[in-house]
Amino acid sequence: NILSGQYLFCVLYVIHAAIVLSIYALVGRKVYEQLSTSEKSKVDPCHIIWSWRIAMAITCLSKRIHSIFVLRLFNDAPCMLLFYLSALLYAKSKWRAGCVFFSLAVSVKMNVLLFAPGLLLLLLQSSDGIGETIICLGICASIQVILAGPFLLTYPVSYVRKAFEFDRVFFYKWTVNWKFLSVDIFTSKALSVTLLSLHLTVLFLFAIKWIKSAKVGEGGQSFFLGKRKMKLNPIYVIHTLFVSNFIGIAFARTLHYQFYSWYFHSFPLMLWLTNLPLAVRICVVMMTEYAFNVFPATPMSSGIIQIAHFIALFALWFAPVPRLCDVANAEHIKTS
Repeated sequence: NILSGQYLFCVLYVIHAAIVLSIYALVGRKVYEQLSTSEKSKVDPCHIIWSWRIAMAITCLSKRIHSIFVLRLFNDAPCMLLFYLSALLYAKSKWRAGCVFFSLAVSVKMNVLLFAPGLLLLLLQSSDGIGETIICLGICASIQVILAGPFLLTYPVSYVRKAFEFDRVFFYKWTVNWKFLSVDIFTSKALSVTLLSLHLTVLFLFAIKWIKSAKVGEGGQSFFLGKRKMKLNPIYVIHTLFVSNFIGIAFARTLHYQFYSWYFHSFPLMLWLTNLPLAVRICVVMMTEYAFNVFPATPMSSGIIQIAHFIALFALWFAPVPRLCDVANAEHIKTS
């Protein structure tokens, strides 16, 4: 019954929106709280509030996302709902509970693994030792084993091969981001290897940037801050997860239309944490929305989305890294 399915996905969409808006509200509030006294005296709180309200409104206005959730009924929708719930839990320092929902999201669709590099860094930084990190990783792994059990016990080789399928060749007609290339180049091994190399290189550079920034901000210590009873800054947590995923999106082998849900709701938040003017942020979001609403994709629409992605990527690179630890938590510990 398709109509019943659409009603169910409509409910999922509302819950998904509530979770995403909760993340934005938390980050926006922390952005203002962490301004220095001199900065607060120079900035009208209304400007910050309305700026973040614009970002929150954008997350509810995508025509393509409405289609993915309520019309097309893709499994990307419940997958990302589970992920954003895990992200909200991580932002509130509920690491074990977050890992439960993160692993459930992976079990629906493996694109969530694009967030995994950022999550691993966060687990190492937030825990009080390697033991806690191993426990969190164990939670993720055990859920995967339990859910995969029936398949691993019957057709283990076929299950693992199809679950990863690294040799998969995507259909050129569905790509949103590479239509300005010829079919031969799009399906070539050289393009695949180049994009993977760029993905890993940029991810490594951002990881170095995050770790160096943490050392400067926390007196030389960037890992196992749980020993000092320190909680990670929610802005830093969300920023690290979202940017880790976006790097994978920027160098993706292909983006199909439903893949837009993998990063659309995180895109405004990332842009709002850069130094780009408000008008440019909105323009970059509109460029991606335009590209994902052109069907079939054209060389021009693919070029537009690539330009938007790389504007965002460079803006994120030159933006300051959010402070590692929660200022309010740090001051409370210092007072105690």
